[in-house]
Amino acid sequence: MNYSIAADFLNIEWLSVKEYVFTLFLTIVVTYGLLFFLRFSLHQFFKRTNYINEKQEGTIESVFKTSSNYLGFFIVLITAVKPFIEIKELLVAGGVLGIVIGFGAQSAIKDMLYGFFFLFEGQFKKGDFVRINEELDGGTVEELGFRALKIRKLNGMVTTISNGEVRKIVNGNVESRRIYESVIVSFRQNPQEVKELLNGLCEQLNEQHQPYLKKDREGQVVEQYRVHGLSSLDSSPLGYKFTIVATVTDSDYITAVQETKEIIAQAFFDRNIKMPEQQIAYKTE
Repeated sequence: MNYSIAADFLNIEWLSVKEYVFTLFLTIVVTYGLLFFLRFSLHQFFKRTNYINEKQEGTIESVFKTSSNYLGFFIVLITAVKPFIEIKELLVAGGVLGIVIGFGAQSAIKDMLYGFFFLFEGQFKKGDFVRINEELDGGTVEELGFRALKIRKLNGMVTTISNGEVRKIVNGNVESRRIYESVIVSFRQNPQEVKELLNGLCEQLNEQHQPYLKKDREGQVVEQYRVHGLSSLDSSPLGYKFTIVATVTDSDYITAVQETKEIIAQAFFDRNIKMPEQQIAYKTE
C-alpha cells in the first residue's frame, strides 16, 4: 500500500480537519436554520392573510417543506465533498451519473413528473377527500409531494402512494360536497306519509346542520336540505326510493352524512316506517 498517497490525501494544506468539521457543521446549522425560518415565515404569512383558502395554503406549505429538505441536503452534500473534488469535475460526473441512474430510476422520474403536474394543475389539494384508482374506501390527502402522496383513511391508517401509480382520481372536495342520501321503504307504506316525514326531517336538519351548510359570499345557504322526491320505483323490487339532498362544506361532509343517516333511521323507527325485507321461502320436512 502506498502510504504517501494516503498521507497526501489527508494532509490538506488549506483546510485542517478541525476547520473542515467546523465549516460543515456551520453549513448545516445555517442552511437548516434558514429553511426553518422560511417555513415559519410562510406559515405565519398564511395565518395572518386570506389571499387563498386554507387547503391551498396547506398544499403550498407541504410542497415547500419537501422541496426545502431536498435543497438542504444538496447544499450540505456539496459542502462536504467540495474540499476533495473540483466542482466542475463533480458537475461532469453528476451529469454522467445522472444519465446512468436515469435508465435505472425511470419510476422515480415518473413519480416526480406526475407530482409536478398534480401540484401545478391543482387536481387535488391537502385536506381533500379523494378516491385513488377507484378504491372503495377513500381518504383525506395529508401530504402532497413531488414523489408521493400520503392519504389518511377513515380508519386512521396512512397510505403512501407513488405519484406514478395514480391513474384515476375522484375528488369529493371541491370547496363543497353534495349530500345525496337515499332511503328505500316498503311498498306497503303510504308514499305520501313517508314524504311528509322526510320534509319534516329536512326542516330539522336545516336547523341542526346550519353550520355545515355551504354558504355563498353573501352568507346565503347554497342548498338547504330538501326531499328530492320519489326518485325511483324500479331501483329496488322491494320498495320506494326517496332521496334527500343538500350542499355542505367539504370539511363537514362526513359528519353531516353520518348524522343525517342517524336522524332518518331513528325517525323511521319511531314512526314504525317499514323498510324492505328480503323474503326467503324454505320447506321443512
